[in-house]
Amino acid sequence: MDVLLCTACGHRLTEPLRLLPEVPPHPEYDGFKNPDGSRHAPPTLPPGRYAVDPEPSGAPYVPHPDPEWEGATLPGVSVGELDGPRTMVSRGPRGTLVVNPEDARERLSGNPDVQESGCCGALGMEGPNQVCGGCGAAVATWHSECYGPWEIRFLPDAVWVASA
Repeated sequence: MDVLLCTACGHRLTEPLRLLPEVPPHPEYDGFKNPDGSRHAPPTLPPGRYAVDPEPSGAPYVPHPDPEWEGATLPGVSVGELDGPRTMVSRGPRGTLVVNPEDARERLSGNPDVQESGCCGALGMEGPNQVCGGCGAAVATWHSECYGPWEIRFLPDAVWVASA
């Protein structure tokens, strides 16, 4: 079992976790309320698990080089330019550590420098929207919008993995 710790101060950011060999496919969301009344997609990972994503994740987003390409910027979410028809793609860091939001409950705080919101949560397009609960360093992006993934992605340089 592992825990994620803040590289700036050593604060524990997660419950004990087991590493999965890859990020599983993102589950589909039917748009209905969850049993607890919330509106978000099912979590990408089950509680107690984490995975490392080798693909770029998060801000900055840039136009896809092929103006005709139409794909998902975030899993299941296509994001277009505000002033044009091109789909945006992530050029964020590779190697983000993906966890179930329940595994970081009460260990993170909202980033006061990021003011984004959607209809049901944060899409995570503006960069790290979560800070360490110990020192306030930007450490992760919480994706919580209803039509996108429901997950927290820790920045690879902001955390380190320690044995629990």
